[in-house]
Amino acid sequence: MSLLKPRLKEKLRDGLSRWYRRHRRDLPWRRTRDPYRIWVSEIMLQQTTVKTVSPRYEEFLRRFPDVEALARSSEESVLRAWAGLGYYRRARAMREAAIKIRDIHGGAFPDRYEDVLGLPGVGRYTAGAVMSIAFGGPYPLVDGNVARVFARLFGLRGDSKAPTLSKKLWALAEELLDRRAPGDWNQALMELGATICFPAAPRCPACPVARHCAARLEGSPEAYPSKGVRRRRQGVRLEAFYIERAGRVLLWKRDGDERFLKGHWGFPEAGRVEAVPGRLLTAVRHSIMNFDIFLELRQAALRGGAPSGHARWVPVERLKDYLVSSLWLKGLSAHGTASGSLDGVRSFPPKLARAPSV
Repeated sequence: MSLLKPRLKEKLRDGLSRWYRRHRRDLPWRRTRDPYRIWVSEIMLQQTTVKTVSPRYEEFLRRFPDVEALARSSEESVLRAWAGLGYYRRARAMREAAIKIRDIHGGAFPDRYEDVLGLPGVGRYTAGAVMSIAFGGPYPLVDGNVARVFARLFGLRGDSKAPTLSKKLWALAEELLDRRAPGDWNQALMELGATICFPAAPRCPACPVARHCAARLEGSPEAYPSKGVRRRRQGVRLEAFYIERAGRVLLWKRDGDERFLKGHWGFPEAGRVEAVPGRLLTAVRHSIMNFDIFLELRQAALRGGAPSGHARWVPVERLKDYLVSSLWLKGLSAHGTASGSLDGVRSFPPKLARAPSV
């Protein structure tokens, strides 16, 4: 059953396609049809801005130019290459997917939608993006930008992540898809949301389909789509130790029970090692997902011998090979800067409960 009148579909496709050809940004992943490179860009762009991703995309591809290079890499090397992009489970899933492509698909990136969808870390959106852009397949997509554009164009109220509205958005994406150039069409929708149809203060006068927009005619585009219930942010205090012996620093690998930075190397936290705390070296603040973290890094002396299991002594000059998260890098960069590095600590919420399991 058609949701839109044929004439309206034609006007939307023509107007948006012409605009995209004239105004699309020159982004590195738009200069290729290599499915591997397009896949890398799509994973990187999940919950990360184009400005942040652009330089890191080129760096990552120099280190891992193809599926085989990514598949034979160690998890630690991939995490180091991903440092600063956040949401590190994406990097782990990419490596797992590369191994699957090598072992099951003979090293060739799959060209069937079902096979792409079956890769670790790939959902309906990513599969649609890779299939339409790299292979010209007739597959729609809906991301946050597309959901916002559709909600405003067609006056759809509600949370775009709610099942009922999400189903309707995907149905619209399927019906509007330009099967003559599905990759360009999908990118045009995303480009409109990213550069014109902002969540706040959208640039309606510059929009190529503004005359058809129900939310604009109503005079309240920012009311669409409705905002869902946001997860409450949690404050966490961490006390970690800088323990150095003979030019080596003790690091601790966080296990799978952690709430964030699972499997990452970091400075050992209080309760993880037997240590005598010393002076405060630095205090930093950092946000990861819905956690607001206050880290105190203290000089400490280890009691007894070096612990086994998750611990490792690392030469000082190699610390940045292990400490890939911005949380630890902030502590490392501020280490040794004396009391000046403690500016702003008093403004951090003082009643956060320490959570040793984090």
